[in-house]
Amino acid sequence: MKPSYSTAYSGATRKQLSQAEYYNLYPKAKKYYKKPSSETMKKLVEENKEKFTKQIHQLNHILMDNNYLTDGGYRDFIVSMYKALTTGRKITPKMEFSIGKIVTTYSEWLKKENDPEYKKNKIKYIENSLTKIKLLEDKLYEANYSKSYMSDKKYFLDSIKSHVKSRGNLSSKQKEALNKMYKQFNKRIENNKKGNEK
Repeated sequence: MKPSYSTAYSGATRKQLSQAEYYNLYPKAKKYYKKPSSETMKKLVEENKEKFTKQIHQLNHILMDNNYLTDGGYRDFIVSMYKALTTGRKITPKMEFSIGKIVTTYSEWLKKENDPEYKKNKIKYIENSLTKIKLLEDKLYEANYSKSYMSDKKYFLDSIKSHVKSRGNLSSKQKEALNKMYKQFNKRIENNKKGNEK
């Protein structure tokens, strides 16, 4: 009787394991795996291409939209679904649902991006955010830190500016980091002034 092995996912992260990682975790499973012949693979690829033509084009379009996706976990997930469709993998109902959700999420984002009022507010948000970051840069130089420290913080602020310009938003962690820097720089400036008065 063929033994049963767990699915190819890490229990801790739910990240899909590669075939090599899976066999490393379950070495006995390898001898029960029979690699499909090239003819079978070609057949499976053609079947997916015919059955999921629309989804393949949709995911390809989403991956090509640099305004929507940056490097990261979500992009990797979409790439994995695209590869599953185009390399002849069996598409389970759960995978098909996930692909549909990817397309729906993108459609909702695109609709919002093309809304005139949303675009107006987004531009305003970007401008206000860049003004505040410029203020932080001025505070950084005024605080008179060491060159290496200033260079490190300037690099961070430049990355935040790039993010705001491309994404039009800031995460809660980014906002928290900027607020912390503002308080820190102000405190440093005040202490420098007190030191000069003595």
